[in-house]
Amino acid sequence: MPSKADLSTTEASAERAAAEVLSAEAAIEQAQAEINIIKSNLDKSIIRSPVDGIVLSRSIDAGQTVAASYSTPELFVVAEDLSQMKLEVTVAEADIGRVESGQSATFQVDAWPDRTYQAEVLKVSYGSSETDNVVTYETELSASNEDLSLRPGMTATADIHVAQHSDVLLVPIAALRFEPTPPDQAPKTSSKSNESFLSKLMPGPPRRGGSGSGRPQNDNMLERGSGSTIWILQDNRPSPIEVTIGLSDGRYTEVSGDGLNVGSEVIISESI
Repeated sequence: MPSKADLSTTEASAERAAAEVLSAEAAIEQAQAEINIIKSNLDKSIIRSPVDGIVLSRSIDAGQTVAASYSTPELFVVAEDLSQMKLEVTVAEADIGRVESGQSATFQVDAWPDRTYQAEVLKVSYGSSETDNVVTYETELSASNEDLSLRPGMTATADIHVAQHSDVLLVPIAALRFEPTPPDQAPKTSSKSNESFLSKLMPGPPRRGGSGSGRPQNDNMLERGSGSTIWILQDNRPSPIEVTIGLSDGRYTEVSGDGLNVGSEVIISESI
């Protein structure tokens, strides 16, 4: 029979073994926690793009240290979808009142000077910026780029169609500024030179606009909706026609008035 001393020794050994088991279990839990932390850090070391797209540039090299304590670094520049591009343009304060979302626009880029792209106004900013005392407003346009001919960072020149009229009469802007010399101040010319003179008065008849858009000129004489006088050639003599000014594209202006028709010979200058 075991003695009391042997029994006490055995019980003490059992208690120590139980304590060691608890200690080992705690060590296992601690090791598992460390494993979880390491796995989490490993997952964070993998850089994942937030969107599907194309990497445009890379600003970091393999082995370079990146830490949250540093200033936020730019790792990559990613373009999400190049088949649809956004064009940022600046509009002068004199024109911004006529620009609004949904209007159509066209633009060109230096890379493809013979090509015109179609666009649509997405957003017109209310915040302004000033450069060299010129106040402008940023406007965003949306353009399709299915053939990927447009690339980020390209410089573009855009025209926003703030208004559009079809089947109207157009005359050169010079015709709206022309005033004939009074007869008593006109130089004497022979009939032959007079024919040459008349030929230089007429750039051609007013043309019928197919579908044009534009903006009123800053010149008060060419303000949209105002009246003006143009001169046409009738019986080899200048004859005035009162017209109303419409849209202008910078070269030709829409006009309407009694007595002016397609084919009327409009005078723009007296210079020979």
